[in-house]
Amino acid sequence: SYQKIIISSAMYAPWIADKKFFKLFSKIKNLTLLDEPRAFTLWYLSNSLKNIDGDILDIGCMKGGAGIVMAKGNSNIKSKSYFIDTFEGYAISSGSHIKEQTFVYKNLEELKNNINYFKIKNYKIQKCRFPNKFKFKNKIKMCHIDINIYKDTYKAFIFVDKYLIKNGVIVFDDYGVYKVDGIIEAVNKINKKFHMKYNFIYNYMGQCIMIKK
Repeated sequence: SYQKIIISSAMYAPWIADKKFFKLFSKIKNLTLLDEPRAFTLWYLSNSLKNIDGDILDIGCMKGGAGIVMAKGNSNIKSKSYFIDTFEGYAISSGSHIKEQTFVYKNLEELKNNINYFKIKNYKIQKCRFPNKFKFKNKIKMCHIDINIYKDTYKAFIFVDKYLIKNGVIVFDDYGVYKVDGIIEAVNKINKKFHMKYNFIYNYMGQCIMIKK
């Protein structure tokens, strides 16, 4: 319910005007399911935080495309980029996401090669069902959550919220995307409980952006 195909009359595409991003995306587009607008949102937000201390998390990284975009946009060698995934798919089936079949990507060596190809120095690959077994003591300034199912998305947010700095950013991918209704459910629940703590920006290109007050 409450869904329709959105066709916008907007024409300006800043991801084309930004030559550094456009060149990068042409190289990483096969490493991510993100389209240009969503990838540019990550690039732009990460770049806006480049002079602020804190780490960057890409939860649900698969081949590393989104995490690479954030790391390159941020260009702060003090900020560690975490590439986090189960690499074994989902623990339970949810909608079109089938247990241990959807988004299975076990080639961690290829992921490492992808990251090193783009000369990202300060990073860590973490294999876990986040936040289980994820040990973290630093501060987070940006987090991309691309988990696709309701329960695990909500659990990820609760963990990240504890470490996110003031003005830190969380981006939920697949917000409003066809057949990924669990993200709408998770964001709505978060909004009810945390609306005094965050500014919510609904990007109808397929993302929800939260900025900590």
